[in-house]
Amino acid sequence: MALALTVITVLLGLLGIGLSVEHLLDANPYNPGFTRHPLVIRSHVVLGAVFLALTSLQFSGTLRQRRPRLHRAVGRITVAAGLVAGGTALLITIWFPYSGPAAIAVVAPFAGFFVASLARGLWLARQRRFQAHREWMIRALSIGTSIATMRLIFVPAMLLIGDYEDESLARWLSLTCFGAAFVLHAAVAEAWIHATRAAGQPGPLLTAASPLASARGGN
Repeated sequence: MALALTVITVLLGLLGIGLSVEHLLDANPYNPGFTRHPLVIRSHVVLGAVFLALTSLQFSGTLRQRRPRLHRAVGRITVAAGLVAGGTALLITIWFPYSGPAAIAVVAPFAGFFVASLARGLWLARQRRFQAHREWMIRALSIGTSIATMRLIFVPAMLLIGDYEDESLARWLSLTCFGAAFVLHAAVAEAWIHATRAAGQPGPLLTAASPLASARGGN
């Protein structure tokens, strides 16, 4: 189970990076606000990709055990990138949401939760409360990778409906898929956190999603 979750998380991270590249290369974005606010979009896309790439790197047990200082340094960069990506996600949702004002009610709370999870995870790491730190970083990672799952839901749904020209339908379907992906990822994250907390035994995901965590003897 732990290995399967690790593999799925890494694959979703890679898919998220691919989607970020797609956004950067798209000359005709589906949201007109993207062209009006290029700095916000580029910051969100580039640093979001950095967050996903470095978080995946943090899955390396070899890096954590043999290079703890590098692991912590990469973790700090990961958190910084995630905070900017999450903050710009909030700006996008409020300033020019693709799905209209309803997006504020669906997307904004999860974007805010992502930022809050990273901030709390950072604070807990500085307090050397690594178990709690690990749990909040898993929560952040679950939200960060949900964009990939959203696409995995949205694209088949659009293919099934078959009406590609209905922009209003696409907007509402996009919002619904966002909500479904967020809830699914948050639920899986909480289930994994509680299962591993009860077991009390480290697994691949216990520290994999904890960019600042390290063995107590490595500090």
